[in-house]
Amino acid sequence: MTRALLIFALLAFALPSATLQKLSFEEMVTKATAIVRAKIGPATGRQHGALVYSHHKISILETWKGNLGTSADVVVPGGQVGRLQQTVAGAPILPYGDELVLFLWTSPSGLTHVIGLSQGVFQLERDTAGVVTLNRGPLAASLVTATGRPTSDDGMRMGLSEFQVRVSSAMGKTR
Repeated sequence: MTRALLIFALLAFALPSATLQKLSFEEMVTKATAIVRAKIGPATGRQHGALVYSHHKISILETWKGNLGTSADVVVPGGQVGRLQQTVAGAPILPYGDELVLFLWTSPSGLTHVIGLSQGVFQLERDTAGVVTLNRGPLAASLVTATGRPTSDDGMRMGLSEFQVRVSSAMGKTR
């Protein structure tokens, strides 16, 4: 019990100060093992060592990179298991029922994560004419450049056609 309390205390101080490396769109495309449009299903909390993850079942509606099939289990750091609850700065919120574009990475352990935490999650917006836009608001987490300098994020917004061209270009292909 004492060990669990010590781990919890360390996490309570370490997690709120999380710092992320800011990734460009092209870096996310390159690092992702899959890029999908998905409908978010139910989530359950599970503990992996000292950390709690929310496991989200997703239904894959469209794939631009990789092959996860028609569904997958995506993990997000933070969540609740019993009375243990953890929050991780910069971790995305994947609301049940939402349709999102996700940049994913499957680790050697087999867990599929969102690239760059919230950086790899885009909301889909449709206007009255049916035009689809992808939107990711500014990140709330502390960000640094690849060289470790503090930086900020203004979010990202682009039309679906621009998104498809940029993904293809970053993968070195033309569609």
